[in-house]
Amino acid sequence: MRRGSALLMALWIIAILSVMVLSFANEAHLQTGINVYVRERNRVNRLVDAGSILAEVVISDYANVSEWAEDEDLDKLMEDDRWLREKRQLKEGRPCVIGPILVDEENPESGTVKVSIRITRGLNINEMTPDGDTNWRLRWEMLLKSHGIPEDYEVEAYDGQHHTRSKYNLINLLIASFADWVDADDNPTVIDGEECGAEAHWYEEEYEDNKVEDEFKRYPRNGSIPDIRELSYIRGFRDFPVVLTGGVLNPEDDPKDQISVRGIADMFNTLGSAKVYVNDCTRDELMTVPGIFNEEDEEDLEKTTENIDAILAAKSEEPDYDVDETQSWWQYKDFNDLQQRVLDYGGDAQIGTEAGNYLLFKPDDSTIFEITIECESLGMTRTVKAKAYLKDKDVRYVEWEEDPVGDRKE
Repeated sequence: MRRGSALLMALWIIAILSVMVLSFANEAHLQTGINVYVRERNRVNRLVDAGSILAEVVISDYANVSEWAEDEDLDKLMEDDRWLREKRQLKEGRPCVIGPILVDEENPESGTVKVSIRITRGLNINEMTPDGDTNWRLRWEMLLKSHGIPEDYEVEAYDGQHHTRSKYNLINLLIASFADWVDADDNPTVIDGEECGAEAHWYEEEYEDNKVEDEFKRYPRNGSIPDIRELSYIRGFRDFPVVLTGGVLNPEDDPKDQISVRGIADMFNTLGSAKVYVNDCTRDELMTVPGIFNEEDEEDLEKTTENIDAILAAKSEEPDYDVDETQSWWQYKDFNDLQQRVLDYGGDAQIGTEAGNYLLFKPDDSTIFEITIECESLGMTRTVKAKAYLKDKDVRYVEWEEDPVGDRKE
């Protein structure tokens, strides 16, 4: 009996010790895995630092790089400046890509880093105001119409004064309400003889009538907006959010009468310039440029489209002066160059001289650069998206987002 009890006790002890050994082994394995993860994570983080340094090297010196010359010794120039091509691309207003490159060429496991730089797209919405541009309203009208809002489309909206709903032209309502959100006065904007803007008192009456809690109340900023998402608080935009996001403007109507619009939110940013970088831009951006669209007949989108097609296509036609023939397209040097090459391209395109005031051909002091850093080491990745500008030869960041939503790969 005693022997049986001793044997049973021994078996229990062995079982307990086995569990403890397995537990320690599992913990050691997990700790090793954690250590490996931390080590590789730190390595990827160092790759991000390397990527930011590469971006700063190119941005800080692009303006000083020599331009292409027919008799240049490219190999010698590349020996003196490894990033010559990237700097030239940026100076010309082109996007540029560095890498992917091995951080340590003698160690394949050191990890790779890739850096993409381009002039930020989108118009600075804070310059498309009465104080920022005499043609601000014209540009807004063209932008809204080109995204699908009919010029004569009317909507019912609360008037904020007589506690009733009235008919308003939607384009005028949007433009006037935005102007009142950013301007410093308290006078509602009038367009075509109609008071269709909205100052603080309009929002106050709106909130009182609809019993809105204080934490959800938003009032005109009376200054520059810091974030495009703020448009969703503004009269008109908040009532018809598809203007910002895209969708059906009148879903309650019969399907054959419904109007589909494209969202305008991605047309804007709150930094840089409201001018268009013609060497790297979208069709929609060119659509907002006076002199490219016909100001006397704003309904003639067909003519505007012809002008835009010519501007985009003529870049791929080799100009009549010496250029680097290895390129697939050649940037416009200035407005005169653009006009001449569009004319040589053929067709009926006519670019008015006023367009020169709204086009940029190279980066300047207002330029904001978009930087994307992509790092990889032993299967672990890290992505950073940033925005920066150059001041006093220093790169200064205004945005820095690590592993943006949609880019995460871990």
